[in-house]
Amino acid sequence: MRKQFNKMTAKLGAITIVSLALITGCSSSPGSANNTTSQTATEMESSAATQEPLVVDSQSETGVSEQTSSLDKEVVSFETYFDLLGTGKQDFIDKMNEKSNAIDEGGLEFEKAGIRVWFQRNAGTVSQIFLQANQVDFNGARIGDKIDKFKTAFGDPVSDRNGDMHFKYKTGFVSVNYDTQTDDTVAVYLLAEDF
Repeated sequence: MRKQFNKMTAKLGAITIVSLALITGCSSSPGSANNTTSQTATEMESSAATQEPLVVDSQSETGVSEQTSSLDKEVVSFETYFDLLGTGKQDFIDKMNEKSNAIDEGGLEFEKAGIRVWFQRNAGTVSQIFLQANQVDFNGARIGDKIDKFKTAFGDPVSDRNGDMHFKYKTGFVSVNYDTQTDDTVAVYLLAEDF
């Protein structure tokens, strides 16, 4: 009886362990993990869609609104900034939705927007806007792209000196700085006047 009882207990124990393994395996199967992953991705996409992008302010055609707490900024057209060339200093400051920091040569830096601005000394109007962030769209080109992509976007340059290629655009100029060895673009200046 004792021998039979021990054999029966061993069989029940083995069946219990196998059953538990099967139940645990089914609850963490690849299909259920994929469902969780796709649900999480959908929730993230939905959350990203509700964040405020860096765009033209609805109250002003040329105003720029501040972005809410997001590490990745939305794409903004360079024309949002280009159209601010020639704006008076105080008007420009009022249209930006953030506090500025003073930088060299009387310029201002707007950290959240990722731009630096300089003014004409006599007129006090915006003469240069410096952009280095790759979320700015230049007619299909972005900072970090090869310089040829900017040529496609703006046509033939009016000048090209030591990694500084200038393109005529509307009433101003787009100055693209690039690495002459790799042709990778690194920064862009929007200029009211060419130099």
